[in-house]
Amino acid sequence: MGNLIVIRGNSGSGKTVTANALHEQLGENNLLIPQDYVRRTMLRVKDTPKNLSIDLIKEMTLFGIKNCRYTIIEGILPASKYGQMLSEMIDQADQSFIYYYDLPFEETVKRHQEKMNPGFDEVDLAKWFRPHDLLQITGERVIDPSLGQEAVVRKIMGDLAH
Repeated sequence: MGNLIVIRGNSGSGKTVTANALHEQLGENNLLIPQDYVRRTMLRVKDTPKNLSIDLIKEMTLFGIKNCRYTIIEGILPASKYGQMLSEMIDQADQSFIYYYDLPFEETVKRHQEKMNPGFDEVDLAKWFRPHDLLQITGERVIDPSLGQEAVVRKIMGDLAH
């Protein structure tokens, strides 16, 4: 069985960049599951409760836990919609590393504006923003705005090494 890494947070927080950096640094035999890609590109479904992407992410995660050293799930993954599935997956893994970017709205806007092709605006960010959307599970780690991107990746890599 493998290890699970979950990286959650509001849009614009930095979770995708972090997940991609981890995926690269971990090398072979790790699976990256980006929520947006599964939901918006693969299935083309809205992020409603019980949408099809929840079950597909679950199945992909089970595959990853069974066959890969690390499985990384990355996305907004609101607790109200994805919390139960994530809790089930956490129980399936050898070890789970759960991270939540807990940033103020102003910081997510700032980080979003730094993207090369943001794709949406501040109005959209405000509509999607969920403050302090923690899963409320043991071991969940909070990433605050004081940590830069490289520091977050170093922190997670350090957690994996222990």
